[in-house]
Amino acid sequence: MQPEELFEKLKAYFPNNLDLMRYLNIQACWEYFIFENSTNEDNFKLRFFLYKKKENNLEMTRNDPNIKPDLTLYFTETAILDLIRGNPGAKQYYSRYHEIMNNPKPGIEVDNKINKPRLKLWQIGYKKWQSEFKF
Repeated sequence: MQPEELFEKLKAYFPNNLDLMRYLNIQACWEYFIFENSTNEDNFKLRFFLYKKKENNLEMTRNDPNIKPDLTLYFTETAILDLIRGNPGAKQYYSRYHEIMNNPKPGIEVDNKINKPRLKLWQIGYKKWQSEFKF
């Protein structure tokens, strides 16, 4: 899939699922890198940001929103498409994420990096988020 087509497909899912960032404060931000076949590749296919713009609004953009991301997330294209297949709710999405994280297969990989200290993350809502979604 071409990067623009992939971005549009993902944009139909992520900003429309407010529960993905339930409990998080406004300005919570995640940076995504999508790779063709492996998260170990040098070049990514697509990079975008998802952030909580308002209490009831998630924004997805390819442009840097000038917010330091809380998390950096890495996916293969197949993995991210599998995660959003059927437009799942947050609980199902995160359940699928855990399944892929715990059982990676060639071409179906996820990874993440935390960019802020735990105390800072807890202050902006991640403690409740972590508890509910088992992170």
